[in-house]
Amino acid sequence: MLAQIEQGIKDTLHAYNAEHGGGFVRGIKSYAGDFNSESEDEFAQVVASFPAIWVTFKSSAKPTKVGAKKRERPYVFTVLVAANSGRREETSRQGAYKADGTMLNVGSYQLIELVENALLGHRLGLSINPLEAGEITMLFNSKTQNQVVSVLAYDFHTSATIADPDREADTPWLETVNVDYVYFDDDGQAVDDPRVLASDQITLNSNT
Repeated sequence: MLAQIEQGIKDTLHAYNAEHGGGFVRGIKSYAGDFNSESEDEFAQVVASFPAIWVTFKSSAKPTKVGAKKRERPYVFTVLVAANSGRREETSRQGAYKADGTMLNVGSYQLIELVENALLGHRLGLSINPLEAGEITMLFNSKTQNQVVSVLAYDFHTSATIADPDREADTPWLETVNVDYVYFDDDGQAVDDPRVLASDQITLNSNT
């Protein structure tokens, strides 16, 4: 379910961005520690891919029992948005516009709005509850090699009903028992060359 939800979020963002994104977003992908750069040069390479959006799984609390063999498990996924600007620090968040209102540079605030419009209330084509808005946090505002960077994180909450594993289905059913009647000596020991006096096959009742 985790992989399905993560992929569903990415697919939904791709589709919405293609229609409403204005061509600003350069990439939408799963987060793989992109911001854990060891040097400023490595981080600058990541910034070169901005504006961008990442998706990652955050957490799942203990499921709640909703039936004899069913539980509802909550999930939290985080969407990271990142924008940069060579102008001013606020431009990386608010974007930049021409005098006629045409956007020159998308900011992290516009990316958050795009993500919210794409995902809020969406089921992603899966058997889950609609995505609900969670916390939005500023991860960092920083400057690197003449570029101001703004990265925000948006949590989305959902849940799904999961069925307990059917343990009985994993247990092989014993249908028949073969019985051989063997000759024993007076001391109750099987003779060296035991003889089968008779054989039976017992069929068990599967309805009991």
